[in-house]
Amino acid sequence: MCYAALVAADLRRLERELGSRIDFAAFQRAYELRLGDPKAFKLPIALDRQFLNMDDPAAAAIATAISAYRNQRTTEWQAEIFEQRRRHADAERKLAQKVTKAAQKDLQVSADKIEQRLKWLSDFRDAAMTEEDAVMYPMHYGPLIIESDGELKIRPMRYHCRLPGHAPEMDKRLMGNYNARIDSLEDWWRPVFGKYHGLLVLDGFRENVKLHDMQNRELKEGERPENVVLQFNPKDATSMFVPCIWARWQRGDETLHSMALITDEPPPEVQSAGHNRCPINLTREAALAWLAPHGRSSAELFEVLGQRHRPYYEHRIAEAA
Repeated sequence: MCYAALVAADLRRLERELGSRIDFAAFQRAYELRLGDPKAFKLPIALDRQFLNMDDPAAAAIATAISAYRNQRTTEWQAEIFEQRRRHADAERKLAQKVTKAAQKDLQVSADKIEQRLKWLSDFRDAAMTEEDAVMYPMHYGPLIIESDGELKIRPMRYHCRLPGHAPEMDKRLMGNYNARIDSLEDWWRPVFGKYHGLLVLDGFRENVKLHDMQNRELKEGERPENVVLQFNPKDATSMFVPCIWARWQRGDETLHSMALITDEPPPEVQSAGHNRCPINLTREAALAWLAPHGRSSAELFEVLGQRHRPYYEHRIAEAA
């Protein structure tokens, strides 16, 4: 499964290279919804920076929503840092008198929370891009290319697909619904396969693997499995054109657009690194064909999915978020 995706966040480049168009209205809705519920609407910070630096009147309302969000979160995180510093000082005083597990835990937890929030604030101030800025995690939103009204549009969608008819509570029961196995497209994903297709352009992806699998060895006696996050990037530095399916879910006034990327058996270098799935990486021509499924049979669509770009995937342990 693709635990996290490194999205190609340069939306203007996607417009130029794929003939797509940014759906500013859809992004504006997403960013305004984030203001009301920042925990439910998370987007890669690299997208924020795109819109803040975009010289386009259509991006002005989005930039306003981003600035309001940053002011809101800055106030919240500064208050949390103040509270955690107080907690940290209290723990230090207690430990000076008597060492207890509770005080040690408070000391460590408060230090971690202070460091985390200071980093988040630094991300707002720092104009320099980092790799982590473009990472899209499950339940976060990312830029999906779809065909709509005869043209290709870039729209924000949640990276965890909720099929029509499913209750929101099903999201927690179906935690893996951010990936769609190619061999399940005609089964579980039948409501959207052949109807609602999308394309994610990625610079790489991340996977959870077991350390001993990565090292190609058996567990030692008494050793517990240890998880590591590996990052895979095409050695030739080409973009990955990853086919997706997506769904529009609605109940009353509530609407959700969500997606899942399609995976298949991994190439040898990914498998030897300890993982058993890999996002499909299409050729440019096949990617554009995937976006126009109507009138094509399942056999024709699977033929499209078989037309792949095959770079060598280098891997390394991912940087901590």
